[in-house]
Amino acid sequence: MPDIPSTIALLQDALLRRFGDEIDLIFQYGSHLHGATNRFSDVDLSWVPVHDTTWGSITVMVDETLFDLYAMHWSHLERMADFRDVSSSVLLHNRILYQRNDAAAERFAALAGRLRAGLEPSGRRDMVRRALEIFQSSGYDYYLLREQAAAGHAAGTLKSAQAILRTVLHCVAVANQACIDTRKLAQVLALPRLPDGFAVTVERAIAAMAPQAVLDAVDALLATTRALLLAEQRAVLHSAATYVDVFNAGYPELKRDLQAILLACEQADLFAAKGAVLSLLHEMSRGIAQAGTGIEVTNFNALCDYEQELSALGFPALLAPLQARDFDTLAQKCHCFDRRLQAFLCENGVGLND
Repeated sequence: MPDIPSTIALLQDALLRRFGDEIDLIFQYGSHLHGATNRFSDVDLSWVPVHDTTWGSITVMVDETLFDLYAMHWSHLERMADFRDVSSSVLLHNRILYQRNDAAAERFAALAGRLRAGLEPSGRRDMVRRALEIFQSSGYDYYLLREQAAAGHAAGTLKSAQAILRTVLHCVAVANQACIDTRKLAQVLALPRLPDGFAVTVERAIAAMAPQAVLDAVDALLATTRALLLAEQRAVLHSAATYVDVFNAGYPELKRDLQAILLACEQADLFAAKGAVLSLLHEMSRGIAQAGTGIEVTNFNALCDYEQELSALGFPALLAPLQARDFDTLAQKCHCFDRRLQAFLCENGVGLND
């Protein structure tokens, strides 16, 4: 077993000679700090450069123990404070070895304070929003997973699946307002709010090896996790709202979508027509759903999560003529839609140009 304090001191001195006043902080964290080591545990050390453009590290092996002193920029620490990084607990469990001045230490402590605020009951809305955002970040990994599974590339499929699993574990922890080590499955599985059958689904994702089995397991993992997050969104991200609150001064923007559809119809521009029709359907459905239920729609949501039956409210259907590429009918329906929109807003106490 190496002399850890002496080795840390040597590394710290070497780093200070190399970077000097470019170092705001040097700190220790990890298993050697809180006494949960195994025989292969690293000694985890980081330094915070004054500028994000500065990089540098010192990594040595002493008697089979890795000492890793690498740069962790303020921007990275900011992400941790916002729970956007799986290593956020570093901000809560660390020991400062060197500080350039009191301001650097105070800035570091303030980030820990921001992290703790997210764990308070008052932080739940922000944490649920954050969990939804984190879940969405799995999109490109899922694309790669499907590509590699289709090609039968076992290692690539497993790598992408592992990345998705890490993202899921992180977003579930954030949804629970828990700052835990998501590399430890037991900590995640002990959380109070989990997707249905989560332990079994996670074990299936871990055990799967054949590309198609991996893809199927990840599909189940994502589906059940999204169901949990959707339920959390509906339970937490809502507030009382009236039609006036939601649609006040909204008519000009909705009218602009209708004008864009009319112009696209004149030019037989299917691309532009699609964009404007879908924008209008989204805005109408989002607003009516919020006024009716208080739910706050975000980019996490599919249209089917909040789509409203506009025809039941007297609006003409725009999607059918769009799908048929019938621009003449679509244009006619736009005029009818505009008339019904004005009446609908007035019926609900919304001014058209407030």
